Amino acid sequence: MVAECSDEVSASRYANGKARPGWHEVMGIITAGGADILAVWELSRASRDRSVFAALLAVCQETGVVIATGGRLHDPNDPDDGFILDLEGALAVRESSATSKRTRRDAESRAVAGKPHCALPYGYRRVCDPRSGRTLRWEPDPDQAPVVAEIVRRLLTREPADAVAADLNRRKIPTGGADRCTRECGCRKTESGGVGRSKPNWEGVHMKTSGRWRGGNLSKLALHPAYAGLRTHCGRVLDDVRGTWPAIVSEADHHALVALYVDPQRDKYRNPKHLKHLGGGLYRCGRCGGRMRVVIEAGKRNRYDCRECHKISRLQEPVDELIEAVLIARLSRPDVLAALSDSDDAEIAAARDKVARLQAKLRQARQLVDEDRLSLESLADLEARTLPRIRAAQRAAQPRDVPAVVAEVAGKEAEQRWAEIDVATRRAILDVLIEVTILPTGRRFQPFDPKSVEITWKGVP
Repeated sequence: MVAECSDEVSASRYANGKARPGWHEVMGIITAGGADILAVWELSRASRDRSVFAALLAVCQETGVVIATGGRLHDPNDPDDGFILDLEGALAVRESSATSKRTRRDAESRAVAGKPHCALPYGYRRVCDPRSGRTLRWEPDPDQAPVVAEIVRRLLTREPADAVAADLNRRKIPTGGADRCTRECGCRKTESGGVGRSKPNWEGVHMKTSGRWRGGNLSKLALHPAYAGLRTHCGRVLDDVRGTWPAIVSEADHHALVALYVDPQRDKYRNPKHLKHLGGGLYRCGRCGGRMRVVIEAGKRNRYDCRECHKISRLQEPVDELIEAVLIARLSRPDVLAALSDSDDAEIAAARDKVARLQAKLRQARQLVDEDRLSLESLADLEARTLPRIRAAQRAAQPRDVPAVVAEVAGKEAEQRWAEIDVATRRAILDVLIEVTILPTGRRFQPFDPKSVEITWKGVP
């Protein structure tokens, strides 16, 4: 009996952890004792990972399987054959590592030179050599670049990304297209873009070539440093390196947009007239920690969906009803204000004294370094131990009085007052009191389970 197994995943340890189903099948057959000979085109086709190759030789020795490669059989239990297998495996590992080293060196060289090293972003087109078709540079696309500039400008005014996406869809602005280039170059990139397919851009951002704009993808697109002419390498923006392509937005606007999106309080400052949902942007995904957004589809019930991993989804209505019931019950308690107000003047004063004492200790240590009386290594060790204590003391030094927005609703008539306030005020109360996490359930279609919603009270329990 002959079993043929193959896969198209690299056997290198630099394959980013991709599964090799064909290889797992081979190891399963050998482990089960169902093989006498393992034939490979080259030994490097089996594995170029030292630990995986060692596991292969070990299981072949235990089961008596010989390895056929290069026109001859090698018995791992034979000293001479075992030496040949070890040598060929080591050479395969070395070649894989050398290839990876050359690739990283080339990527670093391109990064320092500011040359592009990603798929063509939406908003740009290629300028190609008319004879070879090789990409010479990027330039702003006359149709798409104004769309990028508009998206960034509108997001900076704190207009919700979903509202911007809905407007672009209403105006029938396409989300992408073929791998665009100047039509004068005569190459085939303009004609062969794969219309109707999902074309990846950079770092996991996908724009469908004939699809619709969506708020999550739209905000990711706008935040990419390439539009400000900044060069990234290994997920980090390089200092003092500018891309060789023209910028579509200013660097100041890019940094302002990044600061807006990393601000955990940004949902509070959105225009209240656009706030229609209780948990949009406030609820968290229990899988990746991302924020949940509201997905509205014609003929279907609204649902919360993770805007980062898109793996967690829950119907909006039962979740909001549960959260509102919990908040109203808490706000209706007669002792709610006393329970929520946990300020202690003595504790706050002690915490502030601790902050001042620790900060003075660090200032003295830095002065000793300037006077060459303390080494930099000792200062680094002191900072590593002291800075977390300063941050903890600073948190304890903050007064924990009840916010006005909570005090106005709390009391015996909390349910009636809750019904009278707008969504923006409800969201503010929710953000002050609790943190909501939508947990994975393992099954997509099942009745709503309140246990799949985790509620964590902020401040005192």
